Amino acid sequence: MAHPIAESFRRAAELVAANPLRQGNLLHLDGEDDVVFAGDIHGHRQNLARIIAYADVAARPKRRLVLQEIIHGGPTTPEGADRSFEVLLRAIRLKIAHPDRVCFLMGNHDVAQFTGNEITKSGMGVCKAFDMGLELSFGPSAEEVRDAVYAFLAAMPLAAVCPNGMLLSHSMPTPDRMKVMDWDVFGRPYAPKDFCRGGGVYEWTWGRNHSAEQLHAIGERLGVRQFLIGHQPVREGFEIQHGRAVILSSDSPHGAIMAFNAGTHTPDDELPALIRPIAALG
Repeated sequence: MAHPIAESFRRAAELVAANPLRQGNLLHLDGEDDVVFAGDIHGHRQNLARIIAYADVAARPKRRLVLQEIIHGGPTTPEGADRSFEVLLRAIRLKIAHPDRVCFLMGNHDVAQFTGNEITKSGMGVCKAFDMGLELSFGPSAEEVRDAVYAFLAAMPLAAVCPNGMLLSHSMPTPDRMKVMDWDVFGRPYAPKDFCRGGGVYEWTWGRNHSAEQLHAIGERLGVRQFLIGHQPVREGFEIQHGRAVILSSDSPHGAIMAFNAGTHTPDDELPALIRPIAALG
């Protein structure tokens, strides 16, 4: 008999792949959507709980909660096992309960986990620690659950675009990697090569230090004007680069989210007004 946790992750993967907003590996949000966009979560249970309560998708039919990079982080067991799969499980259960209200975007930690391309933090391999958490929790069923979790991670799209000209993403290529970025990845199914260095998914999810010229080029290509991303640690929960790129972090006591209408354009100098400290969410 299939493990019920594995069944939940497989069901969530199916819902992510079949999202009616999805065209290729881009989500096209509706102009009436009331969007709550979170930065990296990285196993921060309390912050995710606050974000979910604030979004309140069950009571708000126009609300869309957009989440990214939930795994890797938070408390570990005495053996060093990462239990952030439990935080991810809470999010995917919300997705199953409200399929049209909850969206996920792929991050570099997701890619690293399902490809086995280890990331080391503080001298520890986070992908190995994540797998250890599954083994300790599920014993003989750990492989089945792991495969289902990996299928979910690999199903996520790369970005979302809004009618107001905002692009939501985990990251974008580093400026000097723009020349190797495979832009076709947005319009076709993923291929194994996409997840390796030089592939479209890898380059899109790993980039940092974006330049103003690069933002202009991506904006022209994808038809957007402003950028909401994560991936880069920011001390106060957010940082605005080049006037129109907002970096959000949602994995610390200073974490923040953004809340906005997908059809209403916000002038660049008013972007900070859309930012909500997670600690202050009611």
